[in-house]
Amino acid sequence: MSTENRKLNPLVFSVLVIYPLLLIALGTWYISTYGISSFEIILFICTYYAANISIGVGLHRCWSHGAYKLNKYVEFIFAMISAGTLQGPALVWCSDHYNHHTYTDEEGDPHTPAKYGGGLRGFFWAHIGWMLFSDGKYHVGKITMVKLGRNKILRWQMKYYWHIAIFMNAVLPPILGFLIGGTVHAAIAAFIFMGLARMLQQQMTFCVNSLCHFVGSRTYYDGTARDISWMFIFLLGENWHNFHHAFAMDYRNGVKWYHLDIHKWIIYGLSKLGLATDLIRTSDVRIKAKIEETKRLTQASIKTKLSLVEEAANFIAKAAEERLSQAESSAEAIAKKLRDQIVTLQIKANAIAEHAREVMSSSDVLSRNIAKKYTKQLDKLKHLAKELNLSLPEYSL
Repeated sequence: MSTENRKLNPLVFSVLVIYPLLLIALGTWYISTYGISSFEIILFICTYYAANISIGVGLHRCWSHGAYKLNKYVEFIFAMISAGTLQGPALVWCSDHYNHHTYTDEEGDPHTPAKYGGGLRGFFWAHIGWMLFSDGKYHVGKITMVKLGRNKILRWQMKYYWHIAIFMNAVLPPILGFLIGGTVHAAIAAFIFMGLARMLQQQMTFCVNSLCHFVGSRTYYDGTARDISWMFIFLLGENWHNFHHAFAMDYRNGVKWYHLDIHKWIIYGLSKLGLATDLIRTSDVRIKAKIEETKRLTQASIKTKLSLVEEAANFIAKAAEERLSQAESSAEAIAKKLRDQIVTLQIKANAIAEHAREVMSSSDVLSRNIAKKYTKQLDKLKHLAKELNLSLPEYSL
């Protein structure tokens, strides 16, 4: 994965870092001076979920994937609110998202968590780094233009994006606050707390790219995308990210009855009101087939890792045995403590190799945690072997 150097984008840094810090400072000042009431809390909650719905129902499922068609009046409302989330024009957002699905975890994926080898740096890149170190230009792919280029609302939103974004963040909140509360104080409160809500929602959207590619379950798709049930309260259904990567054009992300997915119910409700049409739904047969395929791929992947663990552990045991044999044949004096450490290393390596072999031959369904468990044990052995100056090859697990 490319790790080319990039320059920090000042505009994006200001929008995604400086402005949120300013809002936090204003919020801290406001609460310490005036306290907080139901007025501020209601504004915060309503703004958060309005922004969330505009992203999930509008930007994501409607425009990016064409999972359904939306009434133009509702589409205009989503275009306005989504611009206020400060995540860029819809056409650009959809183009980036198309690339994410087309090249998932590969070079063309704009926010792959595999960047820089994964880990914390990969997490940061997937979450926000890919935007902070962008060139600042609007990039809309040809396929996105073919699919959405004739949408007058989206073209208008892109042309006047910053005008709309500034209006939605700096003008509309104080107006709403004044209309609801009837005072300048209420207008200031609305600006601060609606801004804070938008800021939090922005970070939660970014978590779909980062956290939902690092932790969670993988039932429908054998890739980095995961389902995280507890993220529902923040994402209202976008947290079922593994299913989404398996069936990107389905208007649902949470397919089971117990998968809380408010966005699919909003879309379904809009369809009943005649405001949404052509809802795409994956058949149960296809879903079941995908689950079985994912199980097979997962089991194969786990067995491959365990096989490598067994191979590496056997090599370490053999290296330890050869080290002792060399010492004995050359009459080399080895301190008792060092000899005991090498013998212990050999015993542990043989045990791990044997356990890994037994697990692989078992008919039980293997979990990813088993592979992680033995990989961690092997890493400890490799570290000890290096401390004892045993030469080992590099193993990529």
